[in-house]
Amino acid sequence: MVTITCPECKAELTLPARRLLVRVDAGRTSSGEVLFGCLSCDVTVATELDAGGVAALVMAGVSHLTLSAPIVEHPEARPDGPPFTADDLLDLHEALAEDEWFDTLAPSE
Repeated sequence: MVTITCPECKAELTLPARRLLVRVDAGRTSSGEVLFGCLSCDVTVATELDAGGVAALVMAGVSHLTLSAPIVEHPEARPDGPPFTADDLLDLHEALAEDEWFDTLAPSE
């Protein structure tokens, strides 16, 4: 059993470990949060914890969840070289106006 104070209604609750969840950010291992549903005000709350509080709750049997920042990669790799400009677009337009535009743009082997 863990005794915790609700930050919303200031009620002191004694909850079993299964009613709590410790959330730790993988990038910040020095702190975390405990999530629980307050039985007094019926609100789901998250309270910040220091490393000692995280360790104490995990040792008491509270389930923990480790989060890491999502890695979002663009599906296409950016080509090397300078950025595409308006002048480049005009040059491409002029090249496509020619009958042999494909031979001009395709690399010769």
